[in-house]
Amino acid sequence: MEMRRRGSFVLAVGMLASAGLLSGCAPLMTWTAPPAAPAAGATPAESVAPADGEGDDWVVVSFDDREAESDLDPMDELLETELAADQALADADAGWIDGNDVGNGTYELYFVGDDTEEMWMLLEPVFADAPVPWSEVRLYDGFDDPTPRVITPR
Repeated sequence: MEMRRRGSFVLAVGMLASAGLLSGCAPLMTWTAPPAAPAAGATPAESVAPADGEGDDWVVVSFDDREAESDLDPMDELLETELAADQALADADAGWIDGNDVGNGTYELYFVGDDTEEMWMLLEPVFADAPVPWSEVRLYDGFDDPTPRVITPR
């Protein structure tokens, strides 16, 4: 009988401890509604465009494929430059790197911020020292700018 009471006592203490932990965690486990679906007929730009102050201007830096000139692909050769470019924008609170793309004989880097001119002013000296020369830069004024300003090397 002694053994049975001790087991019941341990079980009761364990249940009380569990209940205390669970009740303390309850406020952390709140439900939030999922984000609303895009409005019917909305374009992708309208669905994912950033809010004010979150960057809506884009600088796209392109590099031509240089397979014959190097054993490394541009992504490997430009890693340090990409990090330096992102840091230059971050230090000036002017933007950030958003990603890259490889294909169709080019390697492209995407930067986003609030002012393409300021962003390119900060990025140009970084890419001037890059191990791979850039071939084209496009400055997009807004997420869905159909006619970006195109800059080519001098």
